[in-house]
This record gives sequence, C-alpha cells and structure tokens, in this order.
Amino acid sequence: MNNNSSGYRKALKFIFDREHFGMKLGLTNITNFLEHIGNPHHEFRSVHIAGTNGKGSTAAYIDAIARKAGYKVGIFTSPHLFDFRERVRVNGKKISRQFITDFIEKYEPIIDKDKITFFEVCTALAFLYFAKQKVDLAVVEVGLGGRLDATNTLSPLFSIITDISFDHMNVLGNTLTRIAHEKAGIIKRGIPVIIGSMLPEPRKEILRTSRIRKSPYYYIKPSMVVRKNPGKGFDFRDNGYSLSGLRTSLPGRHQLKNAANAIKAAELLREFRYEISKEDIRSGLRETVWPGRFQILKADGGPLTILDVGHNQMGVKAMAECFREMFPGRKARLLIGFVRNKDLTKTVKYLYPIAESVEIARLKTDRSCEPAEIAELFPNGRFPVTVSNSLTASARRIILNSKRDDIFIIAGSHFAVGEFLENRTRIYGRTGRKSRQK
Repeated sequence: MNNNSSGYRKALKFIFDREHFGMKLGLTNITNFLEHIGNPHHEFRSVHIAGTNGKGSTAAYIDAIARKAGYKVGIFTSPHLFDFRERVRVNGKKISRQFITDFIEKYEPIIDKDKITFFEVCTALAFLYFAKQKVDLAVVEVGLGGRLDATNTLSPLFSIITDISFDHMNVLGNTLTRIAHEKAGIIKRGIPVIIGSMLPEPRKEILRTSRIRKSPYYYIKPSMVVRKNPGKGFDFRDNGYSLSGLRTSLPGRHQLKNAANAIKAAELLREFRYEISKEDIRSGLRETVWPGRFQILKADGGPLTILDVGHNQMGVKAMAECFREMFPGRKARLLIGFVRNKDLTKTVKYLYPIAESVEIARLKTDRSCEPAEIAELFPNGRFPVTVSNSLTASARRIILNSKRDDIFIIAGSHFAVGEFLENRTRIYGRTGRKSRQK
C-alpha cells in the first residue's frame, strides 16, 4: 500500500486527467468496468435520484433521515466544492485518501486501456467503496441526464426525479419533454419512482415512461406541503399520512419541495423494512448539512455572507426568491461566476432586483465564462458592474470594504462557492475578521 500523500496526489491527478476524454454518455464502458471490479453495485441497496435542480438537497435529506434511524448510509453526489472526497461519503465521513490511491494503483491499466472517463471512474470508485463499507443504503445522485449516465447501472429500490427545467440543453435537448425523456431513463421496469413537483409538460413525459415500464409512481403534489408563515415550519400530508411542525436546515421555499421528496422516500423505505420513525424524519430534515445551498456565514464586524451554488435559470431564481423573502427590501453586493454553455441572458435577470452591485469573477476552470461577456448582460447604470480575474481577491476586498449590516452573496457556480470555501480562512484572515455559520 502507498501510505504517503504523494501517492494520493498522483492518483487524484490521474482521475482528473480523465476529464480530457470529455463526457461519454452510454453504459457499455461503465458496465464492463464494473464487471471487471466485481460488480460492486449489486452488493448494496440504493435510491437513485435524477433532476435538473434539487437532487443534491433531496439526497442530503434522505441521507440525514436514514442515518438518524441508525442506518449506515453512503451518498454519492457531484460535483464537489473543493475536496474531491466530498463526492463519496459514508455516514457523513468522506472516502479515505488511501482507498482512492489503492483503487487507482490497482485499476489504472484497464482505466487507461478502455478510456474510462472521469465520471465513470468516480462512479465505480463510489460503488466499490459502498460495497466494501457494507452500507445499509446508498443514496446516489445522477451526474448528467439519467438514461445514459454511468449511475444508471444501478437497480435501486426506487428512483426519484426531483424537477425538470432547462440546463445542459446541448446534451439533453432543448425542450422540457426531451429533457424529461432523458431523466426518465432512470426508471426501471416495475421499480417505483417518486416524481417531484414540476411543470405539466415534463411530468406528462415521466408519467408516460412510468406506465410503459409498469413502474408504480408517486407524484409529489404542491398541496402535500402546507407552508405556515416564514420561519414557522410546514406540514406534510399524503393520503392520511401527515407530519406537522416540520423545519428544514436549508432555507428557501424551494427546499420544501426537496424535503417533501425525502419524506415520501422515507415512507417508501419503510415498505422495504427500514425502520424510520416520524421523529427520525423531523430530526433529519432539521439537521441536514449541505454546504453552498443558501449557506449563511457571519463575519465578526463584517457583512452577512451568503453562498449559493445555483448555476442555471431556476437555481438562480430560487436563490433570489429566498433572498427577497428572508431580507425583504434589502439589496446585496454580488460576486458571481458562471461556466460556459448556460443560458445566462435569462438567468442573470433574476439578480437585478437584489443587486446593490455586481462583480463578475473568472473561475478557476477552463470552463469559465468570460467575465466581460457576462457583464454585457447587465443593464447600464442600474448598479455598478465590474469584472475580476480573481474571486478570492475580490471576496477579500468586498468583505474588507463592507459594513456589518451589509449583505454579500457569492453565487453562480460550484466553482465560485468552492473557491471561496477553500480560501475562507485566508480571505477572512487577511481582513482581520473571523467567520462563523450563522
């Protein structure tokens, strides 16, 4: 075994070098590779989650609820914020560096020979880790789409499709029906599916697929969630089953839909003989940890800081709506960065009503959209708009020049929030301030 950090760094570099192969949608490669390593995905029970937005939060809620019930739970999500190991966790603990190192050392030849892609490596790594850890349940988030995603090699207890909106249209199609068709590809014959609250057009396509595959479906109707006044929690009602006075750790009206998906998932898990109580659900929703989802930090003497990874039209809209509800009448200093291939013209319009000023930073990725191109999408004269080549330097300067009653938002991408969190100590240290979770 290679026990030094250089071995891990070498393994990590090898994994990220696979990104040069790009995406390779299809299941032949991953199926053959999983067979080579012993078909680990057949050795644990799983829940499979697809959707444009909300799948990560739904996965995090289910993970927390099942762990509260005493089960050993694995969770596979993507992308990570700043540590690759965030993608694969068991009972909240990240996969070990040693496991990653040993995995690459053992399988590097076949990965190279068969041109296994970055995400295929991540998926196989997660599945083998969950098998070795003997998890009671794995909560697995689709990487992109569903039908041809590497995670679609699973035969889950049930699937969840959280939401359908426009994103990755160059791969998934430019209509909601077409995108829904790709997401519905995770529905297996005879295996139940939970259908999150969504627009009628994509819902119709998902229902069509469910019927063709004779898969029982459970639709999360908006009426199932009864919201009380902001800050007062919500009730969940489903055919006689009800929970009242629920609260979520993740703020925003949109999170209630994700919580409803998770509550229904807990109901279904009980049908598969998982012992999950109403109190497990209450506690799990209340104590879920999922960074970068309207995450609020407070700096001593500095501005209230909000981190949000919303990166497409509906994600940014949800963030802006959450801000207006929590801070009515207020404006924020925005620091944003987006990757290319997003429909930013409509997306940034949701930022207009909440912006006191906007700074657009270049992200630390080859996929970064040019800040100057984004700047052109904002109206002239409505508020100051500037560009930057360093998100970290911009964040440090904004915090230093802000008052304690100001509000500062970092948003637009996992890369933007990840860079801030990775450099959080340095950012606040240089300003002479300390940050804490509010």
